[in-house]
Formats: sequence, structure tokens, C-alpha cells
Amino acid sequence: MVIDGDGHCNEPRDLFDRYLEKEFRERGPKVVDASGTRWMIEGKFLPRPVGTWGHGSSSGYFGTNMAKKGMATTTQSLDDVPGRLKDLDTEGIDVQVVYPNIMAMASHLDDGDLAAAMCRAYNNYAAEKSEAFGGRVKPVAAVALQNPAEAAGELRRAVKELGLVGTVVTGTVGQRNLDDPYFEPFFREANDLGAAVGVHWITGCFDSPGQERFKDPYFYIHMVGMPFNLMIGIMTLIAAWLPYWMWRMDDHYTNSSHRLPTLPKPPSEYVRSESCFVSCESDEEGLAHTAEILGTERIIFASDYPHGDCDFPHTVAKLRKRKDISEELKEHILWKNAARLYELS
Repeated sequence: MVIDGDGHCNEPRDLFDRYLEKEFRERGPKVVDASGTRWMIEGKFLPRPVGTWGHGSSSGYFGTNMAKKGMATTTQSLDDVPGRLKDLDTEGIDVQVVYPNIMAMASHLDDGDLAAAMCRAYNNYAAEKSEAFGGRVKPVAAVALQNPAEAAGELRRAVKELGLVGTVVTGTVGQRNLDDPYFEPFFREANDLGAAVGVHWITGCFDSPGQERFKDPYFYIHMVGMPFNLMIGIMTLIAAWLPYWMWRMDDHYTNSSHRLPTLPKPPSEYVRSESCFVSCESDEEGLAHTAEILGTERIIFASDYPHGDCDFPHTVAKLRKRKDISEELKEHILWKNAARLYELS
């Protein structure tokens, strides 16, 4: 069996025309053509174009040419059920967990009420559309953390009523880190639900540490944007980027001048715990070493489908053909760990 623990669903162009509550539609996102298709919301392009100081996306919102990559689907959304199912069959993926795309940045909008309404719209769409996939597509919910108590309620609705399998946040939220007590109601609810909380980055949609150094080329922007954001996210949630980050956190932790009084155990023990999982793509170097550090039960497979940098249709086959990792580790990565994380039977 193969479970793709990190696939994606781009929001369709007419998502908010179809699903956003009427009182929010006038100030909701509008699709515009500006060096690629983007949203216009709160007077800003999302994602921002390259050349905007700090970060940007060169291809816009619908940048992947699916036909050129050999995909059967005609859309990156969940609207083409036969096409996505054919692609899953081509890859050999039995179940795909799908994360939202732009909606993962809902917590960065100024208008918290609008952001919450957009999340409800997306979650309703994802739940409705996933029904046609016969259990093979499992969506992850979007939440807006401007109001953590409201986000907690939406997460409960998404998991308990809509059947979604978790949620996603960014590694930093505006000027707040994820360990800010402000977010406690949300994380407490996620903990009580046993719901997976993915930490993800979205190119060009919000300020991310390190990106302020560059406005171009896109190579630099993308190179620092994702890992720095995620490194900060996991560091603040636990008290690492692995395995080096685990070592560095533990090294600081054992130094009495750096020790965190609120953290009773070394950070690496939290990373190795049942609560922490990391995703890998099929060609990542050092996988055996990372598994040795983390344990075989902490790594899940990520196709990144249908994004432009996914290696369709070879992701599963590449992982299966690797000689540097054991068959046992492959089985843990390809399905056992994700089944546990997302509570998939």
C-alpha cells in the first residue's frame, strides 16, 4: 500500500463564487492575470510576483502545465475526479492526503473574519469533492489563526463533521511564533482531537525569515524561504531542521546558560516522539541516516502532486528502487507511518 502524506489541491478559480458566504463575497479574493494567474485580496497580489522585495512567485497560482508533465488531470483542484484518480493509479498511490495551496496562508490576512469565512468555504469544498474519490483522497483543513478559539471550532467541525484528516499552519504567523500563548486554544483543540497539524510554507504569500534578503532571482527566494520558515516552526513548537537541527537544539539545551526552564526534556526527544512526523520526497539524500536518528516510524512519503516541482509519474517508483534504504523502511515511509498520523485504517 502507498499513502501520499503530502499531496496538494489548488483552490479552483471559482471556489469563492461557489462556496464563500454571500456577505463576504464582495471583499473576497478575485482572480486576476498579473504575470501569471493570482488572487487579488486586500489590495495585494497572492502570490506576489518575483521582484517584490522579500519574496515572490514567478509562475503565479496555476503555474504547473499538467499536460506537459504527463498528468491526466486537467486541473490542480479536486474538480477533475477521473483525471486525478488516473494519476494516482499511474503513480501507484492508494490514498492521497491533500493540503490546500494558497489557503494555507489564511492566517496572514488582515481581515480575520474574511479569512475564517474563506477557510469554511475551502473546507466545505474539499469535503464535498473528496466524496467522489471513494476514500482515496483525504483533505486537510484550512484554518485562520487570527481568532484561535474560532480556528479551534472550525478544526473540530472539519474533523468531526466533514471528515477531514488534520489541518495546516505556517511556520510563523505574522509577528507571532507558533509557541505564542495566543494560539493555545487552537493547539489544545488539535491535541484533544488527535488531529494532525502540518507545518507548511507557501511561496510568495507571506513574509518569511530570510526572504527579505532577496528580490530576485527566484532561486535564492525559494532556497531560503521554505526551510527557514519550517525550522523556526518546529523549533518553537518543540521548545529540530533534522538531524543537524536536532543536534544543535540539544547542544544548546544542555548548556545551562541556554536551557529553557519550560522544557523538561531535550528537544530531540520530542522530535522522536509519537507526536512528530516529517515528510520526505523520493530522492532526498541521507534518508537512511535521518531514519537512524529519528526512527523508522516518523517519516512519511510526500509526492507534492500536482505542483510543478513534483516528479510525476516516478515518485513512488523512485523510492521503491532505492538501494540505500531497507524494504522495511520503505514500507514505513510509503504507508504505515502516514496511516498512523492521519488515522487512516
